[in-house]
Amino acid sequence: MHIDQNLLMRQHKKDLKFFIGKSLSFDCIENIARQTGFTQRTGKVPAEAFVNALMIPEHTLADTSLPDIAAVLRLGHSVEVSKEALHQKFNKRSVALLEGLLTNILSEQLKNTRSENLITHFGSIKIKDSTKFSLPDHYDHHYKGFTNFSKTNGLLCLQYEYDLISGDWINIKITPGLRNDQRDALDTIDDITPGDLYIRDLGYATSAYLEAVVNKKAFFLNRLPAMAGVFTSDGKPLSWGKLHSKIKKAKSAVMDIETVIYEKNKIPARLIIEPVDNQEYKRRLEKAKNTAKSKNIGISKEHKLKLRYNLFITNAPAVQLAAKSIRKVYYLRWQIELVFKTWKSFFRINQVKKVKRERLETQLLARLLWILINWQIFKTLNQHVKKLNNNHGISLIIFFKRCMKFASTLRLVLLRKFSIYKWLTQIYLPLIKDCLCDAPKNKDTHYQTLNFNYVP
Repeated sequence: MHIDQNLLMRQHKKDLKFFIGKSLSFDCIENIARQTGFTQRTGKVPAEAFVNALMIPEHTLADTSLPDIAAVLRLGHSVEVSKEALHQKFNKRSVALLEGLLTNILSEQLKNTRSENLITHFGSIKIKDSTKFSLPDHYDHHYKGFTNFSKTNGLLCLQYEYDLISGDWINIKITPGLRNDQRDALDTIDDITPGDLYIRDLGYATSAYLEAVVNKKAFFLNRLPAMAGVFTSDGKPLSWGKLHSKIKKAKSAVMDIETVIYEKNKIPARLIIEPVDNQEYKRRLEKAKNTAKSKNIGISKEHKLKLRYNLFITNAPAVQLAAKSIRKVYYLRWQIELVFKTWKSFFRINQVKKVKRERLETQLLARLLWILINWQIFKTLNQHVKKLNNNHGISLIIFFKRCMKFASTLRLVLLRKFSIYKWLTQIYLPLIKDCLCDAPKNKDTHYQTLNFNYVP
């Protein structure tokens, strides 16, 4: 595929100038610093220097010491500060500063989203998930763990949502590990936007959440929750035995029926039923038996029948989301797992050490800010490739592996100590030329799957 280097470079220059001249400018950072109370008077460590010094991608949070940060301040900003003074800079106000910067950049990003000028079934396809990682026991008061994950140590959770169509981050938030996905779904109901498709795993799929999506005139795509009652359109409980017999006779690859989910809330939904092969059924049955044995309970006949099928629910009409596309579209949700993988494998956000909580949170937010800057570069490259061929896109894993190689020079660009043009042509472009996403054998890339959303 031929990449128009001049066009790509112009857009990259525009993006980097946006970060340098606006989102990470001295005035912007200083303004947020004063709003949050981080800057109350002229001090030894300007807010801009403090933020840039924390975006150190070369080391993990566990390997970054106060003298390391002080050295970066000295080298990059000619700021001399003692270890003790720097320790005092990490407080609730430093957390608020980084939170404010992230929020501001996300807000500006959404304002500047470039339209592809294509007619789509859904304005956005928003996927959301969380990732958790253990902390030293120093944090177990604020970030409590739970028995089957981190009983003795602390546990931190990152709630993250982004749009598969635009590539924009919607939200990123640090929460205690015990605040589960169901709680998050309820707390963020007001953020649901009409016309958008929300794809989430079972942890978020409460009846209240699904009802809110319907009421907001948005769309959901979920697996059928295990405890959800399913009723026919005339209010009778769905007979899984009769349905199983009907599917066997029809020998259908997929069945799409109108149902009502939950007896109390009564949420109208299409139930899409797709048989799985015998090997997958045996695997599911074995897992169910082990779970039942550990709880000293049995497995119902109905549950065994359900194990034979992939069961999805959606309130999107078939003209927007065809039954044959349901499974592939739902599995787009796994893209967020690749995002988490890059964060942990390359940026190593889960490797932390015992420091005061405010320092942990400030440094983690700064690392997420650095990831967001790199994500914007990834998004621009990806959109350029998709315009040339909508079936192609950039490999998330390959790109972020390469971005670690240009991290130190990108910092110099953001510090206005290295030419944007020179960085793009001499360092960036040679590293990203072969980052295309290749499809596994006999499978589509997720970019190809996303084509379901475009109206012919």
